[in-house]
Amino acid sequence: MGERGQILIKDTGVYLYTHWTGYRLKNILQESLSKKWRWNDEDYLTRIIFDVMTKEEHGTDTGYGIGSTQKSDLNYPLLIVDVKNQMVFEELKLWSFENFLKTKFEEE
Repeated sequence: MGERGQILIKDTGVYLYTHWTGYRLKNILQESLSKKWRWNDEDYLTRIIFDVMTKEEHGTDTGYGIGSTQKSDLNYPLLIVDVKNQMVFEELKLWSFENFLKTKFEEE
């Protein structure tokens, strides 16, 4: 149950997890990348993405997580962020960071 989704930061192997906003992950990632902050720094970019993911839920104890172990049982395709090459992957789709920002995504 839930709207589970994850973003994998390929360079570090860190998974960012949401239990309730998986349907918004592409929009969340767009908002994060649109800042154009730290695109070359996987640690800071990971934190920026997680900040945007959790901005409505800071200080709560459920709904989000950070892990480096494995992909979870998801309701939405895994998004993979490749910081080194500045690419975003989703199943068979591939975007540069710049093209990802230009793409219009409907909340599923």
